[in-house]
Amino acid sequence: MSKANIRSGRTQEVPASTFYVDEINESVILLEDVKLWHFWSTREDKEVTPVIFCRYPFVLNLICKMAIFNIFAHFTKEFHKLAHRLTAVCPSGTFRDNPESPPAPVFQLTLRRPSLIKDTFRQLGAADHDYFKRELVVQFVEDMKLSLVNKRDFFLHVFEELLAPESEMFMYNDTKTLVWFPAKPRVEEKSYFLFGVLCGMALYNHNIVHLPFPLALFKKMVGVKPSLEDLREFDPVVGRSLRYLLEDYTDDDVEENLDMTFTVSWDDLKVELDPKETGKSVTSFNKKQFVDAYVNLAFNRSAEKVFEEFRRGFFKVCDRDVVELFQPEELRGVMVGKEDYDWDTLKQNTVYDGEYHARHPNIVTFWEAFEELTDDQKKSFLLFLTGCDRAPILGMDKIQMKVAILQNSTELHFPESLTCHFLLLLPIYPSKEMLLARLKEACAHNRGFWKD
Repeated sequence: MSKANIRSGRTQEVPASTFYVDEINESVILLEDVKLWHFWSTREDKEVTPVIFCRYPFVLNLICKMAIFNIFAHFTKEFHKLAHRLTAVCPSGTFRDNPESPPAPVFQLTLRRPSLIKDTFRQLGAADHDYFKRELVVQFVEDMKLSLVNKRDFFLHVFEELLAPESEMFMYNDTKTLVWFPAKPRVEEKSYFLFGVLCGMALYNHNIVHLPFPLALFKKMVGVKPSLEDLREFDPVVGRSLRYLLEDYTDDDVEENLDMTFTVSWDDLKVELDPKETGKSVTSFNKKQFVDAYVNLAFNRSAEKVFEEFRRGFFKVCDRDVVELFQPEELRGVMVGKEDYDWDTLKQNTVYDGEYHARHPNIVTFWEAFEELTDDQKKSFLLFLTGCDRAPILGMDKIQMKVAILQNSTELHFPESLTCHFLLLLPIYPSKEMLLARLKEACAHNRGFWKD
């Protein structure tokens, strides 16, 4: 029943949560279940095979699935650390990057901010693929200090640049709100492999990133077939037209009134949906075939090679079996977050450092000013604070902001942030008007850790 419900796409009438067994989170030790799942994955089932809940992911809620993913990621990273220690004890072990001494059990990127994409792709392209599963460390040549802040800011800016029109890697829908893989790529296919690696590394290293793709992407990643509803998400005009064709045109008037053929345009290319019959007419008998072929063109046929490169890169980092535990909506939420903002929860969870406290005049003024921000400005503040403008999939209570005074600052200084620690460094201002103006300016120019 669960599989049929998933295949039905967005028309599914039964919420996925209907199948969850929430008691599993409390009564089952997930670590033991993961061990059994891994042990029996290479063995034939027998009468003594225990019940393994990982084999039935539809009963696992999102918290369980995220925990399982994190367990796999943790043990993979620990494996690399163990291999490092063993090689240190046994120098005869060889590694391709340095046969004389064991490599550090991390994967380090040393990057220049002005050439972020170029440096990232060059180092990813030269690396042993096994290293993608190591703990990621990011260092910028402009500031050689190693900090967890670097990793969060790296993912924020590398995806921002890759998904900008200037990268020429993707096609955009008419409203410029969603992207998809192009039918006529302008960059080499290897770039899509490396983009997949970056997406996998973001998930593997617990970073929410900006991925403005339709749900079809996440469906394809977990083996679910995209549907007309996915095309309607990417291109509402075409999607509604095709839905209208299927549901509202009678058997008698399709060919007579529409004068449509199987020749369509996609990504500025003229394409025959039925290569065996050029200019084939759409009739009442083949309109379902036409719609199915259109959806297949959009999400499969048009970009098959570059998508496969992307998928290959993604699964060089993440284990396919573990990723496929997620339903498409869950995977998108884990990777991208959600647009469900509870600003009251953000305020309630906030803690204060030093002389700041909830009743400090500057803090009272700050929250009064925050309430005057528009919804978009509040999202800009979240980006400024956390490095992402979307809420975590498990809710805003997963963000605990800390507010401290910006040392040696005056009213002329702007607020600053340390995104890795959700730390807001707030100068003391003489008025709400000045605080609001400084806060807006800081968020508008993202005056956080990243400096141009």
